[in-house]
Amino acid sequence: MKRWFTSEVVDCPSVALVDWRIANALVPLFRQRNIPWVLIDRSPPADRGLLPLFQWPSWKRSWKLVKKGDSSCGCVVSEAHRNFVINKTGARSESIVTLPAGVDLELFQTGNRFETFTLIYHGRLDRHRGIMALPMLLRKSQALGIEAKLVLVGEGDAFSGLQAIAENDASIEVKQSLPQKELAELLSKCHVGLLPMPERKMWAIASPLKRSEYAASGLLIYGIDHAGHQFTTTEELEWMNLVSQEEFHDAGVKWLANIQESDLEALSRKSRMFAEHNLAWERTVEALDAVILSLSQ
Repeated sequence: MKRWFTSEVVDCPSVALVDWRIANALVPLFRQRNIPWVLIDRSPPADRGLLPLFQWPSWKRSWKLVKKGDSSCGCVVSEAHRNFVINKTGARSESIVTLPAGVDLELFQTGNRFETFTLIYHGRLDRHRGIMALPMLLRKSQALGIEAKLVLVGEGDAFSGLQAIAENDASIEVKQSLPQKELAELLSKCHVGLLPMPERKMWAIASPLKRSEYAASGLLIYGIDHAGHQFTTTEELEWMNLVSQEEFHDAGVKWLANIQESDLEALSRKSRMFAEHNLAWERTVEALDAVILSLSQ
């Protein structure tokens, strides 16, 4: 990327959008050419292991570049994310813009549901994301007499363990990551989208794209209660239930039993309607467009 930019001729008014992972290499080049820039931070280092440990210094330095620059700003995905950045790097609040994750409402839509009540999770299948709690949620629901199945889509360090569980349980299906079109089609047939990520630093400041995709697909949503899973709204979302991590299984079984006796289609329509009114990518694009215009003037 650095070599490409060095060889490019920029002869018209421009604003650069740069991910925090490569900002430290590219921002000096932007400054040499007096090009305003926007730091894109969809998430600080979130995974475990050695790589995130090496990434944290780079993440902090990228935000310090925003702090020092007059022709730059940074974008985050939530208010909790904004506060995290300010506390960790000292970045100025006025230089940070919130761009929550939107969703393609044309791609993700409601469809004909599976006959069997279906719970779904898609994304990284990593143990530290609370994934291994989902098969137990299904089993406890079935023990209460709820006929249901669980679909898990993605890749990660829990994939083989989940596959081993699925081999002995026909009501659990584990799939590798799917192309967006296939994923959207699958979601449209399910009933409940799951958000099991625990209340840890990285999940509490996130704005998971899957949450918006669930709503756009007309799914009810069940998960752990923290800022990263909550929608910023004053509306009462009866199609969404977030609980403490300690109550995840017991409260989940009760909620799933109750909603089966309610009007699932009515709740599904409310979920989709919320997405149409609040989660379209147009809102995110408009906010980013305003940032670009402010820097280019």
